Amino acid sequence: MRVIHKDLRQGKIKLAVETLDDLWHLQHLVRPGDVVTSTTWRREQESGDKLRPERMEKKLVTLSIKVDDIEFHKYANRVRILGKIIEGPDMGKHHSFGFEPGSALTVTKQWSPDELQRIREAAQARRRPRVLLVALEDSSADLAVVRQYGLDEVGTLSHVRAGKRYAVESGAEEKKFFHRLAEAMKNIISREDIKVAIVAGPGFTKEIFNSFLKEKFPELSKSVRLGEASSGGRAGLYEIVRRGLVELVSKEDRLSLETSLMGQIMEGIAKGGLVSYGKSEVEQAANAGAIEKLLVADELLRSNRNEVLKILDTARKTRAEVIVISTEHDAGKQLLALGGMATFLRFKVSTR
Repeated sequence: MRVIHKDLRQGKIKLAVETLDDLWHLQHLVRPGDVVTSTTWRREQESGDKLRPERMEKKLVTLSIKVDDIEFHKYANRVRILGKIIEGPDMGKHHSFGFEPGSALTVTKQWSPDELQRIREAAQARRRPRVLLVALEDSSADLAVVRQYGLDEVGTLSHVRAGKRYAVESGAEEKKFFHRLAEAMKNIISREDIKVAIVAGPGFTKEIFNSFLKEKFPELSKSVRLGEASSGGRAGLYEIVRRGLVELVSKEDRLSLETSLMGQIMEGIAKGGLVSYGKSEVEQAANAGAIEKLLVADELLRSNRNEVLKILDTARKTRAEVIVISTEHDAGKQLLALGGMATFLRFKVSTR
């Protein structure tokens, strides 16, 4: 996401949407009651004295709407923002903007600190390398793109292995499987402008595949890094993240950060450490000035915003760091199961 223009005195920020990640951020930045301005295609009004109505041509116009609803269509690479026109042609009528990568819009509102922080993080993410993960075992490969909101699981490739008695046939089938996997990786890397692919899994299949790439797909092999994982499938993809392999590629990777933080929270809970979770305990810790770092699930922040913001503002007054965790991946779902909020504490707070 790129900030084209910012005027916080007027509450206006103009944003350029560049990636699918940006659309996810936009879903959380725009709320009912905000004003969104953008160019759009809209049909001209026809004169009311015609006996037979004609279908009028669409014209490019600039409209401002007061937002009623927002919808994120992840698999269509599109966000729809719906509302009533308050400035431009057809004032008072309803309209929906459709935003895709390459779109631009101006949002006018009272910006909160967590929203401004989200914009800064989205802008910084433009400079990070995008990563493809491949969890590979001897009979299947699962692929996923690391996005800021979590893993975007692309799909699974598999093949049937022949028995030991059919070693020649088995080798031929394996090469066909490797060829299909390499072509799939090339397509994803090209489409998503990915710089690095991490291939990990149990056994020696990943090394054999890497040797195949060096011989048959030398350009692709240059972007591949090998890693360890105890399993394939979806579990293998998330194990790659937990092991910090993505961080080796991108030191500031958001998904690895959020997964690591939730791992520390769960360890702290198990050992009775300086952590707390759940709305009431977090609120109590905030009032006591005991919070060093506060994790909040984006879904909770979106659904219960006013109440949650009061707790965040209280925590910030004592210099607590607030981190919004995406619920699009397992770590965020884990946080939701704890009540949507968790903290690292400076000191223990006695419960009432």
